Amino acid sequence: MEADKESIFSFTIQPTTMQLWRFFVHYANDGVRKAVNVILVGGSLLILLVGRRELTVQQTLLLLFVVVLFLVWQPVMLYLKALTKVREMEKQPPLVLCFTEEGVVLFRGEEEGRISWQEIQRVEALGSMVIIYEDRVHASLIPRTAMGNQEKDFLEMLRQKLPRWKRKGV
Repeated sequence: MEADKESIFSFTIQPTTMQLWRFFVHYANDGVRKAVNVILVGGSLLILLVGRRELTVQQTLLLLFVVVLFLVWQPVMLYLKALTKVREMEKQPPLVLCFTEEGVVLFRGEEEGRISWQEIQRVEALGSMVIIYEDRVHASLIPRTAMGNQEKDFLEMLRQKLPRWKRKGV
């Protein structure tokens, strides 16, 4: 791990099931998907509450299905996905993220990858974690607990290295 000498910040990442679940729920309800979910669930609940006397049994069941689908089934399925992913990740060495002047160096066991600051798609501070989006498919979750007393300095470095449009909540 040659980047340790030049790294400003280094974090060892092994997300928990709950951290990964929070990320999955956030990602599943981000942007347009969030608007669609709110419209479907809100509209269904509104129709159920306001027009329940004029609804047929089939219409009521359909509206209840929509509500249960988004408020119960989706979070449960995302939790099971997070649980499976964490079990897979436990079989691998933890991910080590080293932040340098040039970018981010990622280590997992003997494997190494580098991402320049320009290549990072965006960084988002979300509750108990900071999410580094490497591209549209790959993201690294850094729990605030892993940052310890370095959190304030780390977030300041992100503000310096990344333009405002690539940062959300940082």
